Amino acid sequence: MGIFSTESREQEFWNWFSTNEKAIFTFENDQEKVLDTISDNLSKYREGLVFEISQISDGISADGISELFPDVEALSQAAPNFDRWVIIPFRPRMNDYAKFNLEYSGKDLDPSKIWIYSRIEEGYFDLIVYHPEYSEEEREIFVSASYILLDMALGEFYVVRGIRYIDHQRVPENPIEIGLKPFSELRAIFDAYKNGRKNG
Repeated sequence: MGIFSTESREQEFWNWFSTNEKAIFTFENDQEKVLDTISDNLSKYREGLVFEISQISDGISADGISELFPDVEALSQAAPNFDRWVIIPFRPRMNDYAKFNLEYSGKDLDPSKIWIYSRIEEGYFDLIVYHPEYSEEEREIFVSASYILLDMALGEFYVVRGIRYIDHQRVPENPIEIGLKPFSELRAIFDAYKNGRKNG
């Protein structure tokens, strides 16, 4: 062992954050520069991590990539206590998620028009998300947008770690008749499954 201890990668990031906390807290004064700097320093820690920032809170996300989850957890756990910040690992659930219209890549996704089908098979939760304007040609757009909506409903951690299979399709003419549920019911359905696993 050397005489001098070296900082961990997590400590290096948080030391930088602490040094620049004032500029970050007032990021709206020079938003593009500050956000780019945060992104650059986060990438130095681990390429692929992203963040969401607002006054009073700062969130670190793996952007739905399971392999990055340990890095998010390690960085969040190493965060010091800040007077003006709460560091949140992974995108959290959003209150009233089903009332939030999402504009994504030129699409206006209204959760009230989205339907779901879920099943529990061999102890795993599977899900199909149905969009009224879904098409195979624009599948990538709807898949990416769906994951944002799912993060808002369940939280990023459980979307990645709690759901085994997710598919995306167009809403059929008779969603109720074939057993589909409104997107607004997803949280309750998933939480019942999750709580059942804990108690089972």
